[in-house]
Amino acid sequence: MKTKIASLLFFLFGSLSLYAAEITIPQITVHGTAVKKVTPDTMNWYLTIQNKGKNLSAVAQDHTKNVQAVIAILKNLKVPEDKLQTANMRFGENWTYRNNSSVKDGYLATTSIQFDITDFTKYNTLWLELSKNNSVSINGVYYDHSKRIEFQNETRKEALLIAKEKAKALAETLGSNIGEPLLIEEDAPGRNSPHLTNRIEFKTNSYEPSGSGIAPGQISIKMHVNATFRLVSAKK
Repeated sequence: MKTKIASLLFFLFGSLSLYAAEITIPQITVHGTAVKKVTPDTMNWYLTIQNKGKNLSAVAQDHTKNVQAVIAILKNLKVPEDKLQTANMRFGENWTYRNNSSVKDGYLATTSIQFDITDFTKYNTLWLELSKNNSVSINGVYYDHSKRIEFQNETRKEALLIAKEKAKALAETLGSNIGEPLLIEEDAPGRNSPHLTNRIEFKTNSYEPSGSGIAPGQISIKMHVNATFRLVSAKK
C-alpha cells in the first residue's frame, strides 16, 4: 500500500512540475480570422413529398406515383443522376390534434429528395414545374460552390498567417519576438460555421440569369484559428 501511495504521489507531483514548467514558458496566444467571398456555382435543392389518406395502400400507391413524377421532371431537366438522391422514405399513421387530444386521421407517406444543379437558368422552370404537384414541398434552395473544400483550405491557411502576423505585431510592441508555435488549433465548426451556410451578401452587380428571379450574390467562407507562439525577449 505504501508503495502504491508513493508511486501516486510521485506521479502527481511530477505532473504538476511539468504543468508548472509549461505555464512558465513565455507565450502569446492570438486568434486569426480570414474570409473569402466567392460567387456560387451550385444550387442545392431539398424537397419533401408527402401524401395523406384514409387507406394506407392507396396512400402508398399515390405516393409512389408522385415520387416518380418528380424524378421524371428532374431527369427531363437534365439534373445529373449522381446529384439526385432520395432518402427518409417512410409511411405510418397520421395523427392530428383536436379538442385537446391527439386523434388518428388516416395514414401518411413521405420521401425526401435532394439534388444539385449548376445551371441556374433552370431555377424558374424547376420552381414552376414542382409547384404543379400538390404533394411537393420545397424545404430550401441553398447556394454552394463546387470547390468549397479547396476554398476552405486556402482560407484556413490565410487565417493562420494572419494569426502569426498578429502575434508578431503584438510581441514587437513589447520589444520582443515570437518563436516556434506551441499550439495551433482550428475553431470547431459549430462555433464559427466555416461551412457554406448561405450567408449571402447580395451585390447590385451580381450575375442574374435573365427572367430567373434569382440573384446568387456571394458566399462568405470564414475560418478561425487559434495559435500560441513562444514569446522571445529581444537581445539587448
